[in-house]
Amino acid sequence: MDNKSSNRYAVPALEKSLSILESLAQSREPLSMPEIAARIKVPKTSIFMILSTLEEHGYIEKTTEGKFRLTLKLYDLGQTVLDKLDIRDIARPVMQELADQLEYTVHLASLIDGKAVYIEKVQGPSFVQFSTHIGQAWHLHNSGVGKAIAAFLPPQELDHILMKHGLPATTPNTMVNANEFKDFLESVRSLGYAIEDEEGEQGIRCIAAPVFDHNGRVVGSVSITSVRVNLPSQKFSEVGKLVQNKALLISSKLGYKTNQTNQSLAAE
Repeated sequence: MDNKSSNRYAVPALEKSLSILESLAQSREPLSMPEIAARIKVPKTSIFMILSTLEEHGYIEKTTEGKFRLTLKLYDLGQTVLDKLDIRDIARPVMQELADQLEYTVHLASLIDGKAVYIEKVQGPSFVQFSTHIGQAWHLHNSGVGKAIAAFLPPQELDHILMKHGLPATTPNTMVNANEFKDFLESVRSLGYAIEDEEGEQGIRCIAAPVFDHNGRVVGSVSITSVRVNLPSQKFSEVGKLVQNKALLISSKLGYKTNQTNQSLAAE
């Protein structure tokens, strides 16, 4: 591992400390001082005080064999950072990119009291503007943002929500049968995005994709909203994949890894 930095403001001792932490993180087994020195190509005498300081502050610990390993302190610090992330601050730049690219209005929703509630909105540059607002709540079965969330909820939680709020019809296209709705959610999980075709309001179409946190739990959804004429069905797949990619980008900024198993799906 190369400890030399081209940054003239670099602190050599700090760089060595970071190299030690990274070496311990990459090793499956605890490492002795000579092993650490060999890995980062630094004399043992140069890292003795660094190891002592890291141990004193709880970042590493010494085993009974006299070797060193990481503690969970770095993990705890990372969790603190993740807990402080504001999904709206993270999502808004991505939503703006999506609105500029597609010229549709973009919404971010979160599950609140069993409904999908808009918590952020970015108007598209199109002359068509929507009167939707932050705080507006939608049923899960007749909205794009609701479907995208519902598809990744634990089954028991979804059943509780449907029992509490029902599946009221708001247009002739609304799905009002719970089994039909659950079957539709299978396609959402398969595609990675949800289509809402004039089910909440006539003449309005939405496409939404789920947003996950660092634990793989669905924490919201991002959607585009358009009048029917500006979003023909032939564009559903193209737009859906783009919305899904942007939702995954937001998720990754929240600590989600695309190869991790979604916990709510694992519960099924």
